[in-house]
Amino acid sequence: MELYISENTRPEDVKRYFSSCYPFLKIELYRMWDKNEMPQKKHIPVTYKFAGLLREGPVDINSDITVAELGNSFAGFGLRIEVFRKSGNVWVETFLTESWTLQQQNKAGEEISTPA
Repeated sequence: MELYISENTRPEDVKRYFSSCYPFLKIELYRMWDKNEMPQKKHIPVTYKFAGLLREGPVDINSDITVAELGNSFAGFGLRIEVFRKSGNVWVETFLTESWTLQQQNKAGEEISTPA
């Protein structure tokens, strides 16, 4: 699966498509900061368009890539991401398990969130 990112792409489109592929995961998008700025998360409003991207093109969101690899792919566009996994009624960050594939993350979320 690929997601094409362009200046006309909106964060809500990325989030919606990602969640349709991985219903027990969600993605948050942030702008990368300038070297002169203090490191901080700059959340992108969901209706914002990605004007000023470093480039346009596809992002691989196949089930066999890791969260870390996905982050590197988005970094090539000048974007930072965080992936969250559903755990019951809450969303937990996946930075401790960023070496897991998207499929592993989604399956873990499903197992934790689906009643037996």
